[in-house]
Amino acid sequence: MRLNRHLRDTKPLIVSSKSTKDHDNQPPPSNSWIEHLLFVLLVIPLTLSILLVYSDASSWHLPDNLYAFVNTYRTSVQTAVQIFGAILAAIEVFALCRLINFTTRIRFTQTPVSLNLLGFWSALSTPTINFCLPFWMIVVTVLFANLSAVISALWTGALTPADAIRTQPSSLLIPDWSNISLIKEYPAQIDKTGLSIRETKGYFSYSVGMALLGSLLSSTNSASPINGGIRNHPKIDNTRYNYHGRSNGVGASAGLSDDNLVAIPHARNYTFNEVGLDASVDCIYNTSSMFVLQVLPDTTLYAARGLLPDSNLTIPEYSVYIGRGDEAIVALGVSAAPTEYTAKRYMAIAAGKYYKDLNQVQCAVTFNPALFNVSVDIQGRNIAVSKINKSELSSVGPVLDIDPHHNIAHIVMRQLELISNDLTSYYRSTLGDAFNASISDYRTSVAGGNLSETQIVMKGMENAITSLVDDMLVAYASAQLVVGEYRKSTPVVVEVSVLRVGSRAYVIASAVVTGLIALLVIGEGLRMRWWKDLPTFDYQDNRALIVGASRGGRGVAEYVEQVKCKDLGRVPVIWEKGQEAWDHGEIVFQPMLDDSKEDIEDTRPYRYSVAWI
Repeated sequence: MRLNRHLRDTKPLIVSSKSTKDHDNQPPPSNSWIEHLLFVLLVIPLTLSILLVYSDASSWHLPDNLYAFVNTYRTSVQTAVQIFGAILAAIEVFALCRLINFTTRIRFTQTPVSLNLLGFWSALSTPTINFCLPFWMIVVTVLFANLSAVISALWTGALTPADAIRTQPSSLLIPDWSNISLIKEYPAQIDKTGLSIRETKGYFSYSVGMALLGSLLSSTNSASPINGGIRNHPKIDNTRYNYHGRSNGVGASAGLSDDNLVAIPHARNYTFNEVGLDASVDCIYNTSSMFVLQVLPDTTLYAARGLLPDSNLTIPEYSVYIGRGDEAIVALGVSAAPTEYTAKRYMAIAAGKYYKDLNQVQCAVTFNPALFNVSVDIQGRNIAVSKINKSELSSVGPVLDIDPHHNIAHIVMRQLELISNDLTSYYRSTLGDAFNASISDYRTSVAGGNLSETQIVMKGMENAITSLVDDMLVAYASAQLVVGEYRKSTPVVVEVSVLRVGSRAYVIASAVVTGLIALLVIGEGLRMRWWKDLPTFDYQDNRALIVGASRGGRGVAEYVEQVKCKDLGRVPVIWEKGQEAWDHGEIVFQPMLDDSKEDIEDTRPYRYSVAWI
C-alpha cells in the first residue's frame, strides 16, 4: 500500500517511487451493472407474494390429487417448503445488503466516516456479527444477521399447505310428509302390525312402539346426562350416527339417503334445513288425577282407567295390565279418542308402590311445527340439530306444518301407552325402570344444588318423555324414507376438506415485508439515480484492500502514532478520486476536527492518503 502525507497545501511528505502513469492507462473495470442486475431477483418473491395474496382473496385451493399427495408425504413437503422459504428470504436479505452497500459506498465518497462505522457498514453488507464494534452496533448487526431467519419463517408459514374448507351445493332426499297414510295406530295383535323392512342399515317399521322397543328403551335410560352436559345418543338404526343434543325428530336422512354426499371426495360435513315437530314437555304432579289402577276380581289383571284432560268424557281411558300385584305396574294413559286432535296432548301415569315417585305424574306434550338446521359430520358420524329462530325465518319464509291435523302427534303419543303395556311383567316395569334411571341420573348431575325432590323427578321425567317422543318421530321419518319411500329433495351445502397455500396472517406478513423491500430498493434507486455515482472501490471486497495494502506506505501508522489515538475505530476516512488526471480512487485518512475527542490529541488538518486502489 502506497501512502502519502499531505499538509493543508496538499504537499506530499512521502512520494511513491512508482510513476503515477502506471495507473493512468487501464483503470479497474466497473461491475456495477452486474450488481444492479442482481436486484432483479426480487421479482421472484414479489411475484410470488402477489400470487399468494390473490389466491387467498379468491379462496383458491390445491387440486384433489395434490391434496392426497401432501397428506401422504407431509413431512417431505414441509421440508421442501422450508428450503424454498429460506431461498426466498436469502434473496430479500441479499437485496437489503446490496442496497446498504451501494448507499454507503456513495456516502463514503462524500463524508468522512470512522473505521467503526466502516466496519458496521461491512457487517450489514454481509450480513455478519462483528463483536469488535461498539455495543449498539453489535446489537444492530445481531438483529440484522437473524433477519433472514425471521423472513424465512414468514415465507414458510405463507407457503405451507394448510387445511381449509370448501363448500359446494348438492341435494339430499328427506322424508315427505304429504302422504302419512301409513302412519296410524296399529293394535298389538298378530297380522295387525305396520309395514316393516329389515336391511343392513337397520330395522324400519311403522309399528314404532312395538318393533323398536329395545332401541327406544335404551335411549330413555340415558335421557339425562349424568354430567349435566349435552346429551349424546345413538340414532336408532345401524348407520352408526349419533345425535349431539336433541334430534327433534329430524335428521333421519343421515346414513340412509346421503350416499351421493358421502361419495364426494374428502367430504366432511353437510348441512340442510328440515321441517319437523318441536315437542316441548312439561310435567307436574296431579294429585287429583282421575287415572288410576283397579284390580279386576279373581284375576291377576289390573285395569288402568280414568279420564285425562283431553279425554272424551263419554269414553274414559282403559287398558289392562298383568301383575302379581299392583306394586310393579307403571301404566301410561293417553287419550285414544280425544275430544279434539290438537297440538297439545296429555299423558298420565298410574303406578304401584315400587314406582311411587311416578304415580300421579302428568305430562303435557306440545307439538309445534319448526324449521331446524341439521349439520351432519360425516367423518365423526355426528348429527347436530338446531332450531332456527323467528328472526332468521324471514329469510326462508314461513314454516310448512307437516302435521296440520295433528295425526302424527296423536299416533306418537299413543305409542307411549303401548310401550308401557308391553314392558310390564309380573315383577317389574321395564319402562318404569328407565324413567327412574333418567330421574336418578338427573339427581346426580345436580347434586349439591337447591332443587327439591319434586323438581328433580319432574325434570327427569321431562327428559325421558322428550327422548321417547324425539326418537319415535325419527323412527317414523326413517319409515317414510325406507319403507314408504315418501321422499323429496332438499338443497344441501357440503363442506369438503381441501388444502390452501399458507395461512392468511403469514401470507399478508410476507407480502408486506416483500413489498417494503421492493419499494425501498426502487425508492433508493430513484433517489441515487440508480447509483450512477457508485465508485468502483468496494470496502467489503478484500481483494481491493489487499491490492491497495501491497503498494506500500506507512501513513496510517504514522498518523495513529502522531495523534496518539487509543481507539483505532475512531480514525476517520473518506474515499476520493485521484488528483489531477488520475482516474483512480484513493482512501484518505482525515482526523476529525472535534475537541471532544480526547483520545485524539492532534487535530491539525493533516491528510493521509492511501495509494490508488
